[in-house]
Amino acid sequence: MKRLLRELLGEELANYLELLRAKLAFAEELYGVKMNYVPLITEGDVVILDKRDGLIKWLKTKKPLEEEELRELAGKIRQNLESGYVEMLLSMNMSCINGPGE
Repeated sequence: MKRLLRELLGEELANYLELLRAKLAFAEELYGVKMNYVPLITEGDVVILDKRDGLIKWLKTKKPLEEEELRELAGKIRQNLESGYVEMLLSMNMSCINGPGE
């Protein structure tokens, strides 16, 4: 599945998804708040990146996307990553947490 993801999104965006997983782990260490998912698509049925295993899943069922579903949604995932939408959602969640010294 990871090879298909690299094929559909490209090497750079697939690497960026790994960076997002690392950001979640860092935030967990820094703030002590567990964040297991990053929303990739929020319109309609929510699609997430699962920090624990790196798979792209449906939020509702926690079931990984099938190959055909991933092919259908790859364009929207790519658009949300390239536009900064996913990063904005992650940043918005971080600002709700009181950090060190606050």
